[in-house]
Amino acid sequence: MKTRGVRPIGMALWDATQVVHREFERILADHGGNRATWFIFLALDGADHPTQRELARAVGISDATLTHHLRNLEDRGLVERTRDPDDRRVQCIEFTAEGRAAFTRMRDDAVAFDRRLRAELGADATAALIDALEVLTTSIGDAGTTPPPPIG
Repeated sequence: MKTRGVRPIGMALWDATQVVHREFERILADHGGNRATWFIFLALDGADHPTQRELARAVGISDATLTHHLRNLEDRGLVERTRDPDDRRVQCIEFTAEGRAAFTRMRDDAVAFDRRLRAELGADATAALIDALEVLTTSIGDAGTTPPPPIG
């Protein structure tokens, strides 16, 4: 391995994050998605007809921001909002068949991308990287922040 000058960890993380992020966004875009769609779909997949408020909380965004995204997803036929029969003020969110299929395609490609990254690093380096990132997250991160759920 080539020896370099001291590179700040933050810069190395930033550069790697940007490269991985751009590629992941491209993968999602291939299926008509983006990062917001991905996190909404992940939260929706893990819930049973969540309310709009529950979904916003799970994604970590405001109700108003979620409303904007849901309107777009609903216009595209990917999700459906229905009124709770017990409380008409509450809207429940669910996938449409087309939305479920889109999420499945995104998830399959996301899993394949994760496998590609893991293969590039190898098992030992992957484990070491994840451990190191968890140490940094725990030691300097906000204890009240919950990371997004794992894929796959």
